[in-house]
Amino acid sequence: MSLMPGIPNPYLESFAVGLLYGLVFCTSACLPYIASYIAGIGAGFRKGITVTLIYNSGRITAYALIGGLVGAFSGIFRLFVSDATMSPFQEYSSYAFSIVTILIGISIILKNKSKSCDCNMENNEDVKASTFKRFDVRAFSLGLSRGLIICPPLVMLLLYSMPFAAPFDTFAVAVLFGIGTAVSPLLLLGGVTGWLLNKAPLFREWISIAGAAILILLGAGTLVNTIIVAYS
Repeated sequence: MSLMPGIPNPYLESFAVGLLYGLVFCTSACLPYIASYIAGIGAGFRKGITVTLIYNSGRITAYALIGGLVGAFSGIFRLFVSDATMSPFQEYSSYAFSIVTILIGISIILKNKSKSCDCNMENNEDVKASTFKRFDVRAFSLGLSRGLIICPPLVMLLLYSMPFAAPFDTFAVAVLFGIGTAVSPLLLLGGVTGWLLNKAPLFREWISIAGAAILILLGAGTLVNTIIVAYS
């Protein structure tokens, strides 16, 4: 299988395209969201990196689902995939991403309020909460919903792979592309963001509120922009 004539290794190409796209676009596009989330939960350097990894795993999962579906129904997709048919999917994905972002911002604010009201109950809750804090569902959901907004290079790779690829090949192409985008400065910047914000412990509560508020604004901005584009 070859995605393009003259390219001997499509898997390596998929990873390389993802790596380049991650360096050029993904970092700048995703950093505002992940940095705001890290600020909202008060993560340090190590937790900032962990949260970024979980966020990226959500994006890779979304790419894997898309690649698997394209591979499984490649015959149908060959007939119907075009800019006109992709537009509604991108639109609904943008709606989902914006709503998830807003809800996560609201949940951070509500959690901060509950902490200030229930300080005496923390000891009992921490034992139960520690199990769930090992895997950050909110960070994963943020990455998953972001990944469902298919970026142009992934669309190109999948379209090239459909005519001569087995179902597993399109899945592998999408996953390798996602891994390539994840190996970007975003991972280090997530940790650095947490490290810098932890240098101001006296303002931790305000930083958390600011991070949550920025997430809500970013989600609202994405939602408004999607509505404008859809009805223009």
